Amino acid sequence: MAYINDATAIRFMPFTLGSRADCEMMIQRALDRYVKDGSGLNALSLSDGTPVGQCGLLLQEVDGRQELEVGYHLLPAHWGKGYASEAAIACKEYAFRHDLVPSVISLIDPENHRSQAVARRNGMAREHLTTHRGVPALVWRVWSAGAGS
Repeated sequence: MAYINDATAIRFMPFTLGSRADCEMMIQRALDRYVKDGSGLNALSLSDGTPVGQCGLLLQEVDGRQELEVGYHLLPAHWGKGYASEAAIACKEYAFRHDLVPSVISLIDPENHRSQAVARRNGMAREHLTTHRGVPALVWRVWSAGAGS
């Protein structure tokens, strides 16, 4: 609920501030995703256990094809400290090290400049504008070494 209760955190998300139903839906979607395709977000926390947010690899349908997305959501108190970049880079490297896909993407709201900066630090380049789940989203992509772009 800390995430859903923060207007800054959910600014680019399809959630209603303080909505327990949206929080439960977010959790249920994650649980369903784990069962359906094994993808999902992982908890990010500091060494003392303080929650920071989530980051992980998500299977997404984008423009009619399956893509592996590096997704991340952090609590605003932890923005600007490099945690999102560190976690996103680790997810990308995991996907490439295990030959899961030739490229990974991040879907980002066109106005979310902070997330675009994380994608840039993750070696991604802006590819195109699409519509994902009914809203505009920029597709940022990075290819593994040896994969064609």
